[in-house]
Amino acid sequence: MEFGVFYQLPCDEDQSPQQRYADTIAQSQLADSLGFDNVWLAELHFHPNFSITPSPLLLASAMAQATQNIRLGTAVNLMPLHHPIRLAEDIATLDIISGGRAIFGIGRGIIPSHFEGYGVSMEEGRQRFDECLRLIVDAWTKDELDFQGEYYQVRQIVLAPKPLQKPHPPIHVAATGPDTFELIGSMGYNLLVAPVIAGKQAAIEGAKIYREKLAQGGHDPEKGKLSVTLPIYVSENRHETAGVLKETINSYIKTAQDMINSPAADRAAAANPRIIRMQEGLSKLNYEDILQENTVIGTPEECVERLNQFQESFGAQEYSGWFNIGGRLPHDMVTKSMQLFAQKVMPNFR
Repeated sequence: MEFGVFYQLPCDEDQSPQQRYADTIAQSQLADSLGFDNVWLAELHFHPNFSITPSPLLLASAMAQATQNIRLGTAVNLMPLHHPIRLAEDIATLDIISGGRAIFGIGRGIIPSHFEGYGVSMEEGRQRFDECLRLIVDAWTKDELDFQGEYYQVRQIVLAPKPLQKPHPPIHVAATGPDTFELIGSMGYNLLVAPVIAGKQAAIEGAKIYREKLAQGGHDPEKGKLSVTLPIYVSENRHETAGVLKETINSYIKTAQDMINSPAADRAAAANPRIIRMQEGLSKLNYEDILQENTVIGTPEECVERLNQFQESFGAQEYSGWFNIGGRLPHDMVTKSMQLFAQKVMPNFR
């Protein structure tokens, strides 16, 4: 089993963006030395209390120079907000400067303010995603590129440089709804899922759908990689940290609710029932449900037991630790938790 670390990187008013970035790079170095396999960086915009990672590839480039072995993935690049040629060039560049450690994690995007801020219609998201992905793979694998789509047209382009990994870096796609689980399976790509976002039962059912569609599409289900992101915190005495854990989880809930109830979301909801369902779902999100259903929190022994329970449900090839959901945990608490997880939990699954 593989293990990763995941960063959404919220930054509250009393925190410094410079320090948040410095701590994150330092934690990636620690993860590398502890034997974690992957680091995953979100792409999010316009809501600093929720995230200050609008450019995860720039952060990944800094990490590439500070680490030796850990792979560097996006979770996720928001495809409809990018020109595919530029994104293909950037991922290829990261792959080269990291020595072939780039992972291309992608998604369609579900936050209305992102689309509105970039002047992209949310209703075009699915079609733009499909075209972007096909165009990027062609750019990486063909000597000369000609592509005529509805949104993107390219004639006689030679992408340089090409990625170091052949035929291209691994592709992972995030899913939150049944249609996306089906799509990813039918396309044969790897799956990223976060039960906190998708809902635990929906994520479990989606993983089953994904594997079924892999097989139906002629892909080997054993080669389809499932990566599950979970809030993780390990402590020898969980009672000593209960208060700050509750604070940071509640901070995540509040910022997520504020973001999805923004004016942009209200405008999008008028024409998109999916946004209304998201608003309703997030309004019900609470600390106890997250703690009981979607986390690996406790002593090392308790965390081993919790991970075994998740594995019985998901059968995943990777679990990524969201070691600072909400962003309110001090750097030293995060690093101590990572160390305990690597020393006393990970060995039980390898």
